[in-house]
Amino acid sequence: MGEVEIAATFVKAVLERRPSLPTLVTASTPAGVALLARRFAQLPVRMRPFPLDLPFSVRRFFAAVRPKVLALVETEIWPLVLREAARSGTAVLLVSARLSERSVRRFGALGPLARGVFERLTHVSARSGEDAARFRRLGVPEERLSVDGDLKLDRPLPEEPSFAPELRRLAGGRQVVVAGSVAEEEVAPVLRAMETLRGSGLDALLLLAPRRPDAFESVAAAVTARGLLLSRRSELEPGAPPSERVRSNQPHVFLLDSLGELAASYRLGDVAFLGGTLVPRGGHNVLEPLRAGLPTLHGPSTANIRETLRRAEGAVFAVDGADELADGLGSLLRDSVRRDSARQAAARLFREHEGAAGRAAGRALALLDGAA
Repeated sequence: MGEVEIAATFVKAVLERRPSLPTLVTASTPAGVALLARRFAQLPVRMRPFPLDLPFSVRRFFAAVRPKVLALVETEIWPLVLREAARSGTAVLLVSARLSERSVRRFGALGPLARGVFERLTHVSARSGEDAARFRRLGVPEERLSVDGDLKLDRPLPEEPSFAPELRRLAGGRQVVVAGSVAEEEVAPVLRAMETLRGSGLDALLLLAPRRPDAFESVAAAVTARGLLLSRRSELEPGAPPSERVRSNQPHVFLLDSLGELAASYRLGDVAFLGGTLVPRGGHNVLEPLRAGLPTLHGPSTANIRETLRRAEGAVFAVDGADELADGLGSLLRDSVRRDSARQAAARLFREHEGAAGRAAGRALALLDGAA
């Protein structure tokens, strides 16, 4: 799904420069395909699943689509796709390209076989100089490499969600903690931390966004089982008035039981907690709270986002486990100077990559026109 978000940024930049260009966007997982319909609904593109990297499906795909340029995202390097692209004369551009040292070692162990795969890339638009150097080590010639920036970091701040006025009314002047992409096992520690804060005299509203939609009901039940007042995003839809219990009280928890609104919801917060980090999940999308300028707390499980956390130093804050979560949240909520400093650090991270989508789009159009 992260690759679909990058693809949306890239395709918008391409179509801004050439609005009539016939464009097909694909995804290779059910979740990614479902996200295509939301992210590309307003764009003049076709959508379909990407083929499995098997000879018959890849050949049928190229025969049906006949692309002039194939843009792959980050590390979506499929050997049979690249072979068929070379056979059919399709230029291949890797955008926001990244490689870890571990990947370099793994590919390098394949020797000439891996080198043959990477030599089929027509151009690599790397997100950083370090990434470009790794592609160079795997056989991509210097003249086919450029450092154009990270497309994940070159996207506009989303508009506030439609329920923003209602959420501010429910907050009643209190600060808002946004706990995003929270695993079911993390719900209890997060609720416990918020109760600890209230016990210390710091009453904040928790905007709680579970990671999985099928957990919405169990999370709601867990909140009310603790005796906490709950309001739900779904209650704000026309014809679904809030429960009597919440109508006359300020809720402790606002449950974001909707899809596609978390990135915008971070704009309503003062501090964020990143889910998937108190349990061994490796962490979820930390760029969304950072793009909204929120100081972001995370737990020890960060394998998926370690490099981003390093680049966002000053805007992200680690806690060793659930027992430290209340102290970490309280420290940030009470210290406006520290929150301002974190916002500035987050802003610098995104400022360094401004224009990355336009540069990648320029590479694609140059390949399309035969200039590269």
